[in-house]
Amino acid sequence: MTALRGTVLLQVEGQKVRITGGPFDAMPAGARGLCLEHRASRVAEAEWRLDVPDFGVPTRDALQAVLVSMLAAMRDRPGDAYHIGCKAGLGRTGMALACLAAMTGVADPLRWVRSAYDPRAVETAQQEEFVARFR
Repeated sequence: MTALRGTVLLQVEGQKVRITGGPFDAMPAGARGLCLEHRASRVAEAEWRLDVPDFGVPTRDALQAVLVSMLAAMRDRPGDAYHIGCKAGLGRTGMALACLAAMTGVADPLRWVRSAYDPRAVETAQQEEFVARFR
């Protein structure tokens, strides 16, 4: 079985929400997941899905729509476990985590994701630029 990369706590309207990241196929049992990898063997278990090419970026509107829905769930049920995953859990996962953090008011989401989740998160210059322009 593939391993999780890490767990972050994100403040969502005053509530701490636990989010794991890594390969989507490593999603913990019972977690509510966002799958970014169309070839994941557990893709059918995703509550949210956005197919993003490996090392690529989605459209801003598509990612924002998915993250708005995910944030609504987090506000309603902050005690649930959440997971964001792609193939390796670094580039696309880190990008989605950083954009989610930006939506909750984190001032420097790229630095936050690299310190709170994994220093290798957000792998490409295109992904870094996407996070920087996401707001």
